[in-house]
Amino acid sequence: MARWLISLVLLSSIPSVVCANPAVLELLSDSQNLTPQMLIAQAEKDYPGVISEFDIDVENGELIYEISIIDTKQDTVTEFEFWAKDGRLIRQKVEALEADDRDELKATKLVLEMGLTFSQLIKHAMGDSTAHILEAQLDHDLGISYLELKLINENGKRKLAFDIEQQRPLPLLKWD
Repeated sequence: MARWLISLVLLSSIPSVVCANPAVLELLSDSQNLTPQMLIAQAEKDYPGVISEFDIDVENGELIYEISIIDTKQDTVTEFEFWAKDGRLIRQKVEALEADDRDELKATKLVLEMGLTFSQLIKHAMGDSTAHILEAQLDHDLGISYLELKLINENGKRKLAFDIEQQRPLPLLKWD
């Protein structure tokens, strides 16, 4: 019963587009699309700040990558949408950081202090995994700054957390 309940909670936390569209894995596996890691690395080069969040969406059968970048110097968060096919920018929206961004901001500042990038954290957290990224987000809770990842492969979806400071998985937050 407990496993079933945990599975239900995990599925409810994954974007509805992923549950509603079984072709998401196929789209992520399509070699014609940029991988999330490729787009994340490109955004790190092209825009100031630290990526704090990555997500996917599907519009009219096309894969869209959504990225949020926190600029600690400007106290802003910029939300971007890119076409996965070619990395072309669709939308960009800049907003001032708000109180509810403080957990992401705390984790972002640690990433900066440690001289890391979002893409490096993802690489460390995923290790040798060949799964595709559905979501990735910096967060801070219970005194720990971490990267939360939601992954998918042919065996299904899973969620894991990676301690930024200690550079190791958080076993209490790892579900399969």
